[in-house]
Amino acid sequence: MKSIKSKIQISMLSVVLVGSILIGIITAFLNARGIDDLMTKTLGPATKMAANAVEWRMNNYWTALMEAAASDIFRQSAPDAPELISIREELAQRNGFLYTGKMDASGLSSTGYDYGKEDYFQQCKTTMKPYISDIMNDGQQMVFLLEVPIIENGRFEGIVYGSINADFLSDIVVNLAMGSDGVAYVLDKKGNVIGHRDSSVVAQGSNMIEAAKTDSSAADVAAVNQRMIQGETGFGAYQFYGDNKLVGFAPIGGYQEWSIAIEASQREFKSTLDRSILLTILVIIFVVIATFPIAVRVGQSISNPIRACVTRLEKLAGGDLQTPTPVVTSKDETAELTSALETTIFRLNDILQDVSQHLDKMGQGDFHEDITHTYYGDFVTMEKSIQAIRSSLKETLLQISQSAETVADSAVQVSNGAHSLSQGATQQASAVDELSSTIASIEENAKQTAAAAEEAGDFINQAGAQLGVSVEYVKALNTAMEKISTSSTEIGKIINTIENIAFQTNILALNAAVEAARAGNTGKGFAVVSDEVRNLATKSDEAAKATKELIESSIAAVKEGSQVVSQVTQSLDKTSSIAENVTIKMNAVVEAVENQTTAISQVSVGIDQISSVVQNTSVTSQTSAATSQDLSEQSLKMNNLVHRFRLN
Repeated sequence: MKSIKSKIQISMLSVVLVGSILIGIITAFLNARGIDDLMTKTLGPATKMAANAVEWRMNNYWTALMEAAASDIFRQSAPDAPELISIREELAQRNGFLYTGKMDASGLSSTGYDYGKEDYFQQCKTTMKPYISDIMNDGQQMVFLLEVPIIENGRFEGIVYGSINADFLSDIVVNLAMGSDGVAYVLDKKGNVIGHRDSSVVAQGSNMIEAAKTDSSAADVAAVNQRMIQGETGFGAYQFYGDNKLVGFAPIGGYQEWSIAIEASQREFKSTLDRSILLTILVIIFVVIATFPIAVRVGQSISNPIRACVTRLEKLAGGDLQTPTPVVTSKDETAELTSALETTIFRLNDILQDVSQHLDKMGQGDFHEDITHTYYGDFVTMEKSIQAIRSSLKETLLQISQSAETVADSAVQVSNGAHSLSQGATQQASAVDELSSTIASIEENAKQTAAAAEEAGDFINQAGAQLGVSVEYVKALNTAMEKISTSSTEIGKIINTIENIAFQTNILALNAAVEAARAGNTGKGFAVVSDEVRNLATKSDEAAKATKELIESSIAAVKEGSQVVSQVTQSLDKTSSIAENVTIKMNAVVEAVENQTTAISQVSVGIDQISSVVQNTSVTSQTSAATSQDLSEQSLKMNNLVHRFRLN
């Protein structure tokens, strides 16, 4: 937990620190805003003035060429006419051209070269308006070629041209640079830099719009240059080589479609702001350091008296009412705090002594003296509570004194009644014990009967199960008899087949004997064989008939056996049904015996509970008799103790 001193110190230092920081931030913001406004107000007019200067310079060139294109000498003379030489030289010298000349309608120039396929010739011929070429190198220097069309009766008759040195733009923008890190530059309609203080930039044909297509870091510069070639006037900002730049730009009027921009370094112009911020930080540090001892002193002047009072209150919470309160020499609220603490301790001590005196007298049994001391505030409740306790105790003791005598008389009567109750309870316990023994014997006999009935039921169940097995065996025997009857029938069919074979064989043997007789001596051997075959066929027929008679007797015996087995099966089924009924009845008997056994057990439990209650009653009655005797003796003692209090 933070102390008040540390809170005061932290609060003061925080206020000073936050206030100083806010002042520094506001000052830095206003300075930065002022610098931005100043740069904006400076760049705008400067850019427009530079654009007007370039436009004025170019208008001079255009005016000179337009006057020449309107003159008869240029209209009527051929490009290489001798009379044009001196006029061209004078035109160039008087107006600052490097050289001037004429091209006819096909593009043949004063130098003898044909420029008919050049873009600047075609543009001027097509539009029939003044046109300036892109910056180009003529072999010695960077130049622009200005062309003004010669028009007669609405027909294109040629061009008057003049070449100017491109360095004049660089000379102009060098003087327009703001600060050592600022630059000014001129763009043509394609975004190429045609004027810059660094001539190598112009010679390399720098174009940030094209560069941004492959280098994303040039996107911001390209966006500003795009606005410039569209003829806008305004401001922009971008980061270039790690420095934030603020740029103002304006179009250059006339036929050339150029735009000029003046770029200023925010870092350079805001260096003063950085120094101001550094100075503000130093001032904040100095103010915080200077404020610290003041905050410490103020915190101590407030926290020390409070800490002393807290120490005294902790002792008061521990029951110390004798230690003097701390002394404060100041005249502020801390002095009032210590004075209030001293008054509180004095009144608590006064009330405590009065309460202790009255409680001590009540502890000694003296209830005569009333409370006459004055209590303040919420302590009045304590006064009322003590008086209520005193009155309540006095009234209670009076009632106890009156009740003690009544209790003593009643205790004797309770003792006599308890003694009689004890004797009756002892007799009841003896009778209940005998009843419990009888019930236990009945319960044991019932359990034996239930066990015997259950065992008989098991035997009947076993007999019924064995009878069921016998029924199954008879059913199997019946099935076997049916199979034997079926087999006998099949054998009879086979015997019929054998008789048919014997009959056919006998006929064949007879036919063979007839044929042998016909054959005479030649068929005698065959006749003998025929006789033997006929004898075998006769014997087979006789054997088959004998076998058939035996099988028919067996079939009849099997049918009689099947009928007997069927009757035995029906008899066993009836016996099984009777056994099942006996089992059901026996189970009912077992269940009834078990229910009787359970009921006897419940009765036995009830008798045991009654016996336990009777025994408890006997013990309780004996205890009550002894207790009533003790109660009588204690009531006499209580009566003697109550008489020790001094009551009204």
